[in-house]
Amino acid sequence: MIVITVKQIKGARGILDWTQDDLATAAGISRPALNNLERGLTRPHSETLRRIHKALEQAGIDFIEGGCRFKADILDVQVFHGADALFNLYDDIIDTYTGSGGIIYISGVDERRFIKAGGDRFFEYLKRFEKLGIVDNLLARGGDTNLVVPAKHYRWVPEEIFSQAPYMVYGDKYAIIIWGPPVKIVLIQNAEIADSYRKQFKAHWRRGKVPITS
Repeated sequence: MIVITVKQIKGARGILDWTQDDLATAAGISRPALNNLERGLTRPHSETLRRIHKALEQAGIDFIEGGCRFKADILDVQVFHGADALFNLYDDIIDTYTGSGGIIYISGVDERRFIKAGGDRFFEYLKRFEKLGIVDNLLARGGDTNLVVPAKHYRWVPEEIFSQAPYMVYGDKYAIIIWGPPVKIVLIQNAEIADSYRKQFKAHWRRGKVPITS
């Protein structure tokens, strides 16, 4: 997480059309404290900056060196392929969620394919996710009992909903996995696309069933 400046804070408020009261409320700090910070009258505590940073990011601001932008305006595409493709994706998830935790929404899960692609390293990453507070919510084909995390994190969906090419949504990113061989993963960073697939996932999740396991 970069250390934000007063210029970036003011710029972010401008993008969001937020008053000082709006930001102070979202960050859980007092308006006078924010006013003094923006006027350069006080030296901000690291916790205050962390709260402001988090509030602005949650509102859709992306901080870059020397400035900021609205996440919905971002459209970045990366392609991972080969033996490390899955772990390139997992490393990006860790970078996105370290310090805050979060949910990875995964549709079209067939754990046998993930295990085949990742081997022992796949399970090592699952342990890292758990330690960092990163949780999987997964949509699997109805009747599939090949589960690697507790059943409460899965939902069985019917064949007509099950996605043959799995996709993941986390933060403002959407990734689709093509098993190949070789494995290829297309990762798109765009808040609007991520929100659209997240809503689709949640609709299927509500209609799904918790797996029955022995």
